[in-house]
Amino acid sequence: MRSADLYLWFLLYSFVGWVYESLLFTVYCRRPVNRGFLTGPFIPLYGAGGVMLVALFYGRIEHPAAIFVLSLVLTTALEYITAVIMENLFQAKWWDYSAFPLNYKGRIGLISSLVFATMALLTLRYVHPHVVRLTALIPPRPKHLVLTLATAALAVDFTITIRHVFILNGRLREIQGALSGFLAEKKSALRESISATFEESAFYNERIKTLFRLGRRQNARLFRAFPDLRSTRYNDALVRLKSRVLRRRESAPEDADELEEESA
Repeated sequence: MRSADLYLWFLLYSFVGWVYESLLFTVYCRRPVNRGFLTGPFIPLYGAGGVMLVALFYGRIEHPAAIFVLSLVLTTALEYITAVIMENLFQAKWWDYSAFPLNYKGRIGLISSLVFATMALLTLRYVHPHVVRLTALIPPRPKHLVLTLATAALAVDFTITIRHVFILNGRLREIQGALSGFLAEKKSALRESISATFEESAFYNERIKTLFRLGRRQNARLFRAFPDLRSTRYNDALVRLKSRVLRRRESAPEDADELEEESA
C-alpha cells in the first residue's frame, strides 16, 4: 500500500463517515444537519479509523469474528482518545453517550462501539476490495492533483474551524463571567432576604438565642483580632454571630448575664 492510496482512502472514509452521520442526525433531528467538527464534508475520525484498520487487518486477518473483536477494541480506543484530546484542547464535550446504556464517561458506549465494529467488518470484507480496485484505476497525476486540492481544503477548513472554536471559547469565558457575577449577586441578595427572617422562624429557639449570647466578650476579641476569620464548615453561623457581637456594645448587665449563663 502506497502512502498516496492510504491518504486517498482516508479522504474517502472521512467523507463516508460524514454522509453516514449527517443522514443519521438529519433523520433524528428532522432537519438537515451538517454533522462533524469541520465545515466541509469530512469527519477525520472515520478516515483515521478506516485507514488504521485497513493497514493493520486488510489481507492479514480473514476470520470475521477476529476482525469484529479487534475492530471493536481499536475503534473504541480511537473514539475515546479522540474525545479526551478534543475535550482538553477545546474545553468542550463534542459527543455524549450518557443517555445510552453501558457508556463510559459519555465518551464511548457499547451501542456505538458495536455499530463501528460492524461497519468495520463489512468494510474490510466487502467494501474495501472494490475501493482498492477503483482507486488503482485512477492515473497518478489526477490522483495527486485530487490529494493536493483536498489537502489545501482540509488545511483551510481546520484553520478556520479551530480559530473559530478558540474565539468562541474566549467569548463564552466573558459571558460566563458576566453570568457568574449576576448569579452571585442575586444569590447573595436572596440569601440575605431569607436570612433576615431567621429570627422569626421556629429554628430561632431559646437554645439558639442562648448560644448567640454565650462568650460574647471573648468572641468580640477574636473577631476584632482576626477580621478575615472564616469557618470552613460553619461560615454562615460565624458571619451571623460576628455581625451580632460586633454591632452591639458590651454592657455590664449583659456581661453579668453572660457569666451567669456560662457558669450554668
